[in-house]
Amino acid sequence: MYNKIFLIITLLTTTIFAKDEFSSERFLGIEAGYGTVQSRNVIGVPSSTKGVEFGFRIGAQNEEWRTTISGHTFNKNEQKYFRGMISFDKFVWDSLYKSDNIIFKPYLGAHIGWMKYTDSKSAIEDSGYIYGAQAGIAWNVLREVDFDFGYRYSISNLNKVDDIGSFVFAVNYLY
Repeated sequence: MYNKIFLIITLLTTTIFAKDEFSSERFLGIEAGYGTVQSRNVIGVPSSTKGVEFGFRIGAQNEEWRTTISGHTFNKNEQKYFRGMISFDKFVWDSLYKSDNIIFKPYLGAHIGWMKYTDSKSAIEDSGYIYGAQAGIAWNVLREVDFDFGYRYSISNLNKVDDIGSFVFAVNYLY
């Protein structure tokens, strides 16, 4: 419990102070993706579950870095997954292509967070840490809006969940 509170305080503090320290912009966003969860059933046999995931995000970014706090939910059959994460992304170069305020920014990053797994059919509930990496491209189409398309891969320490790979599309409102 204390780890979750510490993580939330750290995330909020990072986001609040990022605006003043690095002349960055804050953002709010929603995301949708298609993910594959590699898990183990009750007797330990590996299985793969694919489906749609949804999430929200809040963060701050400047020309070089982006810090994001996000929450994601994935429901398939009677299995439910919820992830809360902090992500740090480095924009690889300033822009792949610039024209009329349209900016493409490829990025590489890492994340760490917490995950809760619930299987109502078998009455199993587990939670633990996750960590991983992501890569993608942020596309700033308007001054206040950017699109983000990327791939996120997470490894878990849960007994029933091995890893999660997701293609994610997000829309961020910059303020």
